[in-house]
Amino acid sequence: MRWLLLSHALCFSLLKASAHIVELNNMFGQIQSPGYPDAYPSDSEVTWNITVPEGFRIKLYFMHFNLESSYLCEYDYVKVETEDQVLATFCGRETTDTEQTPGQEVVLSPGSFMSITFRSDFSDEERFTGFDAHYVAVDVDECTEREDEELSCDHHCHNYIGGYYCSCRFGYILHTDNRTCRVECSDNLFTQRTGVITSPDFPSPYPKSSECLYTIELEEGFMISLQFEDIFDIEDHPEVSCPYDYIKIKAGPKVLGPFCGEKAPEPINTQSHSIQILFRSDNSGENRGWRLSYRATGNECPKLQPPVHGKIEPLQTIYSFKDQVLISCDTGYKVLKDNVEMDTFQMECLKDGTWSNKIPTCKIADCGAPAELENGVVTFSTRNNLTTYKSEIRYSCQRPYYKMLRNTTGVYTCSAQGVWMNEVLGRSQPTCLPVCGQPSRSLPNLVKRIIGGRNAEPGLFPWQALIVVEDTSRVPNDKWFGSGALLSESWILTAAHVLRSQRRDNTVTPVSKEHVTVHLGLHDVRDKSGAVNSSAARVVLHPDFNIQSYNHDIALVQLREPVPLGPHILPVCLPPPEPAGPAPHVLGLVAGWGISNPNVTVDEIIGSGTRTLSDVLQYVKLPVVPHAECKTSYESRSGNYSVTENMFCAGYYEGGKDTCLGDSGGAFVILDDASQRWVAQGLVSWGGPEECGSKQVYGVYTKVSNYVDWVWEQMGSPQGLGELQVERKSDPSLSHNLSHRGKVCGIPKFSRNLLARIINGRPTQKGTTPWIAMLSHLNGQPFCGGSLLGSKWIVTAAHCLHEVPDSEDVTLHDLDLLSPSAFRIIMGKLRRTQSDENEQSLSVKQVFFHPLYNPNTYENDVALLELSRGPVLNDFVMPICLPQGPPEEGAVVIVSGWGKQFLQRFPETLMEIEIPIVDYHICREAYAPLKKKVTRDMICAGEKEGGRDACAGDSGGPMVTLDTKRGQWYLVGTVSWGVDCGKKDRYGVYSYIFYNKDWIRRVTGMSD
Repeated sequence: MRWLLLSHALCFSLLKASAHIVELNNMFGQIQSPGYPDAYPSDSEVTWNITVPEGFRIKLYFMHFNLESSYLCEYDYVKVETEDQVLATFCGRETTDTEQTPGQEVVLSPGSFMSITFRSDFSDEERFTGFDAHYVAVDVDECTEREDEELSCDHHCHNYIGGYYCSCRFGYILHTDNRTCRVECSDNLFTQRTGVITSPDFPSPYPKSSECLYTIELEEGFMISLQFEDIFDIEDHPEVSCPYDYIKIKAGPKVLGPFCGEKAPEPINTQSHSIQILFRSDNSGENRGWRLSYRATGNECPKLQPPVHGKIEPLQTIYSFKDQVLISCDTGYKVLKDNVEMDTFQMECLKDGTWSNKIPTCKIADCGAPAELENGVVTFSTRNNLTTYKSEIRYSCQRPYYKMLRNTTGVYTCSAQGVWMNEVLGRSQPTCLPVCGQPSRSLPNLVKRIIGGRNAEPGLFPWQALIVVEDTSRVPNDKWFGSGALLSESWILTAAHVLRSQRRDNTVTPVSKEHVTVHLGLHDVRDKSGAVNSSAARVVLHPDFNIQSYNHDIALVQLREPVPLGPHILPVCLPPPEPAGPAPHVLGLVAGWGISNPNVTVDEIIGSGTRTLSDVLQYVKLPVVPHAECKTSYESRSGNYSVTENMFCAGYYEGGKDTCLGDSGGAFVILDDASQRWVAQGLVSWGGPEECGSKQVYGVYTKVSNYVDWVWEQMGSPQGLGELQVERKSDPSLSHNLSHRGKVCGIPKFSRNLLARIINGRPTQKGTTPWIAMLSHLNGQPFCGGSLLGSKWIVTAAHCLHEVPDSEDVTLHDLDLLSPSAFRIIMGKLRRTQSDENEQSLSVKQVFFHPLYNPNTYENDVALLELSRGPVLNDFVMPICLPQGPPEEGAVVIVSGWGKQFLQRFPETLMEIEIPIVDYHICREAYAPLKKKVTRDMICAGEKEGGRDACAGDSGGPMVTLDTKRGQWYLVGTVSWGVDCGKKDRYGVYSYIFYNKDWIRRVTGMSD
């Protein structure tokens, strides 16, 4: 037997020497045992060498496997191997020998080569069928499966079929080995005196194969010192000094280093102003790197002492080369260097340890002598007439003929900049304006009626001007005269027909300025010694003047030189620009040197060429005639007479007083009650052909208020010219701009008829109550009223803004107050529930309750709402005026609102009632039986018989009355409470605004 086995082995060795080798280069293929699927032959050996391209591996798997089983696969087997490694050896049947057969196992080659060997021994008694195998080339993911760390990518690895490549993060470049990432860091230049330098990516590991050069280059005179931080980690070697990675420092000719390892170098003083730091790394290692700070120092300069009244910034204990300091002075002082004043002065420490300059001094600011004030004087308020910082002077005007522009005090303080400064005007000087309409002598009482004219005492009409015209082009007479009124130091107001040339035809040509002489301060024409005579620099007729109708009969004369003001020469005031003009029946004064003989007619004078003058200035008192009456009077006469809206009439029905030829252009003046100034409301223009002062023949005057804008335009609107015009006195914060310069409150564009008696209320006309505000919930449901004050305040009833108290002893803090965000303010509203085209919806910023408001008794029942933004003021939205004083006894007031009517229904449109003010004591007694307390902060209105009152829903709404003198509506009260709306002896009770005015002013910041 032994011999038999030996002979078999010998035969096998001979067969193996002739084994069959198959070379395979395809990317996939099939391998089968010899004779498959029949039984493979005995003593057979075949080797398949599979080679695929680099970057691929070979995957082998078996679909069928049936070989003779043996211990350690000694007989028949399939062996899978590479050049130097056996990957697997298989034998046996796949149905019974699962541990030796491949089964579902997949064999992967580590590289691109795989060798598969099949061998069978000398016996095949059972006829095994062999195997069926397949192979395929698969891509190698070198990024995840590479075992050689030295060939892996530093940063990013990208696999592709058959290979891979490396890339680097931003700021790095790929090394020539195509896998290592290094940085390009050779151009790092530092020129600041201090700084920080680190290795790339610190404190993360620094990149491999890199060489970084850091240069610190400073001005000569500095010395650079280096300080490494404790974190210092550079690859080292235990035996050789810094063979891999290192830092070297080059300072001038010196080279410091190399440095590496984990211990930071000691602080280094390089003694140089220019150094280079070289950092180099090799292609291996994961060290964190280093961080250092550098600082440059120079020669020290001496310590500085600040000048008196000055300071040095920055203040340091040590100053060295290149340090700079700024010297400045205290407020009110200037830096003085080489006799030059400046705000600051800069010095620098030089490299030799000296300062670039000497310390300057601080000099107190000096404003110098104040400039003189035209028509005024200046006085020193500071002793010794000092003009230095914080010194004070006061400008004042030459009273009583000039006064300072409103809102200025004349007090100037020497500022820190060396300039005289005023709180309002800044550097500008104050302006001394002529005082208009205030003669030094009081004019006669206007109450007593005077029959006929009378002589005026000197100084009673200081604005009166005598205008003399000599014009050879006028026939039949070449000399005539008229009157005028002084408006300022340089302007005369008169009638256009006085200054018209060639009066025999209808052309309108002004006389030449050379032919006009103006006499001011004249009283008696026989004595002109105290008068001022002035020639004209300019004559201006209204461009629309009509010689036939005398419409637009107004003109101006500009004097060649300003006239000096004094007791006998003062300007008259202009009226506000209102088309209404003077009120009917108001008395006014007219002065002049006109015809004194009432029996001489105008036609007779013109025909004869004579002029009958009064030697002494005379005046008459005349009432303003209602426009309709005057117009009817002239329409009933024969002739073409037209009293236009630019005219008004004055005189008495029975006659006896009038202005005549020679008075033309004179001013019809009326005393303004508010300012107590005389205002030129009219200019003597024309009259009927009858004798002057005839019965039912009124004098016709140009209505000056219609031409105020034109006058301003011609005069050039000099600064402060408004002081020559009377304006309504009203709170400037309670106004809106109705023209290019006028601000008013309480003057709606649309007027209501106050003559018709209102029974139980009536719908309000659109635009007649522009100050009323509706308080509305966010769902659109109105709940109270209010009134607009100023530009952004609403006044209403306090009880509108909280729930009804559930007991009789609560305070405001106990109540659930309405949040400002829970309701809106609607302005320009007319209809209750429907939208109006002019309405504006506004939000509330803050609510202010009167501090003494009592929700139990309704005392001080007033609240203020500050709007987030004010409404746009227009014809339908305007503020109401605050009262100047209490209403007159028995005054009629108007109450507006959307409250319930007697049928307990809310009206759709805004309603108003007209009711009288009720005496406080009568109202208090009426409510006494009901145990209702009427306090002094309340005011009552209504009628004893009832029928008209404010009801539910009107709360907070306005009660207003008209100031007939000023033509303004002002707020009397806000609807507060009452009992049995509109019943007999049940007056409405209102919060008294005049009583609460001081609180309103404090909260809103408004002033009268």
